[in-house]
Amino acid sequence: MIALMCCTMAVSAEPVTLDFDGPLPEGWDAAGAELVEGREGKGLLVSGDAAPHLPMPGFITGGLDITLHVRHERSMPDLRFEELVYLNHDTEDMKNRIMLRKRIGADRILFAMTNGQGKTKGEVFADNWYAMQSGPLDWAAGSWHELRITADPAQGTAALYVDGERVASAEGTAFPEVAGTLCIGNWSGRSQALAVFDDITIASVGE
Repeated sequence: MIALMCCTMAVSAEPVTLDFDGPLPEGWDAAGAELVEGREGKGLLVSGDAAPHLPMPGFITGGLDITLHVRHERSMPDLRFEELVYLNHDTEDMKNRIMLRKRIGADRILFAMTNGQGKTKGEVFADNWYAMQSGPLDWAAGSWHELRITADPAQGTAALYVDGERVASAEGTAFPEVAGTLCIGNWSGRSQALAVFDDITIASVGE
């Protein structure tokens, strides 16, 4: 098990990296996740009731570029009837949200964001909030894949990438106005990803 740490993350424009081989960011809490074999070195297994999380760096309110690598031990078709959460960011009022997840009964990944005016809803873009989804995914068991989400509130655009290819995008104005908690591989302790994570980078737009 990873030792737990409870600290306050300083607001910084420097990218935040979790590769699980060296020091982890201040405020990181493994919360039941385990270190296992990763892409090169260690990775983080999120299953059972694991709920790893950290304070989202304050710079995300100006835009974000998040990349992570993920491996499921079962194929995506075998996981069709599981809700798998890859990332979930919430403020305490649960209105400033960033969500990256696979829904139950689907083989597509949804990326959605809201500001303080409401919550995520549906799988299509509407009004002033972003929501977009990939096409069908047929990942083989044990294979590594790269997920990337980008959003630029100044330009009013956001995009979802899978394995380096942009698979969805949207335009709008909803964007988290406040940085809260970022859950890795779970949604506040629910809907674990049943996956190994590695090489997670959280950067501001343009870095």
